[in-house]
Amino acid sequence: MKYFAVAASLLLVSPVAAHPTASSKNPLVGTWQLEQYVDAPKGGAPVYAFGNPPVGLFVFTADGHVSISLMRNPPAVGTESNDPDPDACIPAWYCSYFGTYRYEPRGPTWTTHVLGGNIPNYLGTDQRRAFRIKGDVLTISETYSADGKTFYAKRVLRRIRR
Repeated sequence: MKYFAVAASLLLVSPVAAHPTASSKNPLVGTWQLEQYVDAPKGGAPVYAFGNPPVGLFVFTADGHVSISLMRNPPAVGTESNDPDPDACIPAWYCSYFGTYRYEPRGPTWTTHVLGGNIPNYLGTDQRRAFRIKGDVLTISETYSADGKTFYAKRVLRRIRR
């Protein structure tokens, strides 16, 4: 009986119970496989910094944790990146960061509070992403400037697990 009470109390303080905003209404929860990572400069040819197709997974947990990993396909270890983004990864062929996230249905957006990873400019920052989900396809779109050019960035992911 004593063990049952301990087990029951652990369930009551589980991470899901501790984060009431992380619910089944959060469409991000699950594992997403990266299918496209492209940056298109205004008036120029698209840049596939991680190959076409890239390799990557985004994992969003119901208790508010996120882990994002992407790798150039093929990895091309030891080669320079052609990624125009000023927030480039070290090494250039593999990017990963993790932390906690907050889903905001208005927009919709999510904001990752980056705890660690190999993008030095991201450490300790909040990274906000606007997205849309249609069925099991998640699309992230944004614009940024680098080297005096404006780029349109598009990331397409497919849900592989809820």
